[in-house]
Amino acid sequence: MEYIKATPKDVKECIELKKNVYQRLLGLSLDYWSEKYPSDELIEEDVLSSNARVIKENGEIIAFTVFYDVKEERGENDYPFKTPDLYCFSRLMVKTGYENKHVGYFLVKNIINELKDKGVKGIGIMVDPRNENALHLYSKFNFKFVETKEYIYGIYSTYELLFK
Repeated sequence: MEYIKATPKDVKECIELKKNVYQRLLGLSLDYWSEKYPSDELIEEDVLSSNARVIKENGEIIAFTVFYDVKEERGENDYPFKTPDLYCFSRLMVKTGYENKHVGYFLVKNIINELKDKGVKGIGIMVDPRNENALHLYSKFNFKFVETKEYIYGIYSTYELLFK
């Protein structure tokens, strides 16, 4: 597996991965995502922002996420975490057939290492509290629960991982 920055030539494949994951969630009657979120345009913006990261295996994209400075992305008034100045990663997705094969773990581990190397203070994440797979993954990295709260886009639990 290879952890790399997504490039503009990866946009179409990242959008196809999003569609693959959305169909799997639908088949499992899980409504973490909708037809509107994440949109194809948002995935394209993620890639073009230079903050999207993918896992490739044999040249194929099998996982995706994007990270960003939360205040820069969302502004002061929509900052969801207790600790100031955190980065966040979002829209983590693993291709059908690669679940439970440590792909998500490999992706999160590399995001953490990259952000530590950049001197970032820590990472915050927002998770649908029903998303047991994501919660299990993040517990392996010792993300600490902050709160569950209703936002305009749904109910989410926030977690933080501070770097030493």
